[in-house]
Amino acid sequence: MPITSWFPEAQLGIFVHWGIYSVNGVAESWSFYDGRVPYADYMAQLDGFTASRFDADAWAELFERAGATYAVLTAKHHDGVALYDTDANDLSVVERTPAGRDLVAEFVEAVRRRGLKVGLYFSHLDWSHPDYATVRPEVQHHVVQDNPHAV
Repeated sequence: MPITSWFPEAQLGIFVHWGIYSVNGVAESWSFYDGRVPYADYMAQLDGFTASRFDADAWAELFERAGATYAVLTAKHHDGVALYDTDANDLSVVERTPAGRDLVAEFVEAVRRRGLKVGLYFSHLDWSHPDYATVRPEVQHHVVQDNPHAV
């Protein structure tokens, strides 16, 4: 079914932005990109990411009760950490965290069981990849530059 057939009437959608950054409650990816958290400290959160309280069925039920017709999960953010098993590298919650399981598959299955549409956000940016440009611009993006709380 093409997206255009259901999306214009979709109304409420839920976007779940979740990853290893929830361990210490730091800003996703940007916290190391902007230098607020050293990269090594940011990635050390892999060791504490258990997903022990992740319950895809409970999330899907909540989305449905809220009246959502679709839900989107960050499958991989700019930090390069995938919430699913990947052959691209070992930087996934399946391979590198105590969670050790494919959270995207659980999410997709639970959301679909509730009859909701499901989407995945996948960042092509991968600030953990050795080939990613390491030179930062002199002037930051206005969201960072104009934020008095950003370091």
